[in-house]
Amino acid sequence: MDSKIKYFLDNFFYLNIENKIVRIPYWRNKLNLKKAKRIQGPFGGKGTPEQIKSATIQKAKKLNVNLREMTAKQIEEFMEQNRIGIDCSGFVFQFLNQLKPGFWKKLKKAPGKSSNPARRFNASALTSDQNSVRVDNKIDAIKVGDIIPVGLENDKITHVMVIVDITPQEILYAHSSSRTQLQGPHLGKIIIEYPNEPLNKQRWEEELTSGKSILSLVKKPLAKIGIRRIKGF
Repeated sequence: MDSKIKYFLDNFFYLNIENKIVRIPYWRNKLNLKKAKRIQGPFGGKGTPEQIKSATIQKAKKLNVNLREMTAKQIEEFMEQNRIGIDCSGFVFQFLNQLKPGFWKKLKKAPGKSSNPARRFNASALTSDQNSVRVDNKIDAIKVGDIIPVGLENDKITHVMVIVDITPQEILYAHSSSRTQLQGPHLGKIIIEYPNEPLNKQRWEEELTSGKSILSLVKKPLAKIGIRRIKGF
């Protein structure tokens, strides 16, 4: 893996708060209650590791909470309770912006009023025909920065992952999820068993909380809209 990419990912995967390694929670935009209103967390779940860390420290000061006395797990729970974390499209946006700063400037934003560009590119916007093109999901056509769409709901993509490394033996992707066994931003692996076959014929190692392979949520989007590449990449 490219050293700059590894450094970038490590900052998301291993956030240092008060000398404790904390896993950034997956961010949700509403409480898990019936008729719950949208509750915006800091940066709307789209922040950089530095912004997420700063938001955690500021919130702790406001609530008179001493993070130094807390374990890493307790800090993670504090972050989740206060809507501090990152969602799938926020994470992918930050990764793409690391690869190509300002990539979003000529793209079509999702509806909204936020001046923060990361909040104007949800999963549907990133994978739309206006902003991305279909890529053959054969191994030799895929490159770092390509987006893997996940889950179709009313013909809309509900989740996205991004390819971060490719070798002849495996493909690494990264995403922030609440449905996988390892939650928040993390890596997933695709073992290449049949080099001449498409991605859906390979072995996807990551499992959902249900015990099924994540491939169960990927097959339909791959068939319908394919791997996506942001225009200009």
